[in-house]
Amino acid sequence: MSRARVLASTVAILLCAFALSAGSTIWQYTRSASLATLRSPHDAALRFEIGNYYFGAGAYDLKKAEKYFRETLELDAEFQGSHYQLARVYFIRGDFYDALREINEEIQMYPDNKRSNYVRGLIYGYTGKLPKAEADFQEFLEWKPDSWAGHNDLAWIYFQRGKYQEAVDAAAEGLRIAPYNPWLLNSEGVSLLNIGDKKGARAAFERALMILESMSPEDWGRAYPGNDPNVYQTGFDSMKSAIQKNLQLLSNNVDNVSSVTGSVVF
Repeated sequence: MSRARVLASTVAILLCAFALSAGSTIWQYTRSASLATLRSPHDAALRFEIGNYYFGAGAYDLKKAEKYFRETLELDAEFQGSHYQLARVYFIRGDFYDALREINEEIQMYPDNKRSNYVRGLIYGYTGKLPKAEADFQEFLEWKPDSWAGHNDLAWIYFQRGKYQEAVDAAAEGLRIAPYNPWLLNSEGVSLLNIGDKKGARAAFERALMILESMSPEDWGRAYPGNDPNVYQTGFDSMKSAIQKNLQLLSNNVDNVSSVTGSVVF
């Protein structure tokens, strides 16, 4: 058989396989969104899977992630998780208005999934609606009390509201779940410092810094799903710097600090 005929036969076999394969199969083996969606033009679940892929599950491209989450909703307006993921995309971009709109849509459709309340708590926290943020984090923690991130972010809200003892208690509750967590230790440290417990604050900061010294930027990034891997090093360095600054404040006999480490986006 000539090379041309072999090539023609191979192409025919591939075209036949393409015609018989579902879009999800094509996506799995080729990672070609255009081919996969061409084969399955009405598959909402496929679009959602592709959106997740571009939202850190394999690649990172917020524009493409948004595109495929939007296409998911065009095919199925009630597809669970689509508004949730769009809210996270917009939150990361700093588009809090659209993020809030999307997460409210998700909560209206699927009120039993309290993970949406966690995301809404973050949005409220970053837009200064602190009582609403507090209520959402509390509701989330009633649903998932073993979430260290939920306790950390509740402490973050308490701290911003000047409820320093409540912030200490929230961080301590998280540390019972994750005793070697530097985010919680830093939250505990700044809160203890603001109630005058300098010895406890120093111990928390020193322990947090020791743990961070054993971590890599990738370890740090695992606590921030959905965020750009390119910022892991910067974020990691910033967190270490913040804790070192807190220790320096203690050395300078400063009685309080004004901020805590940023939040986690689930």
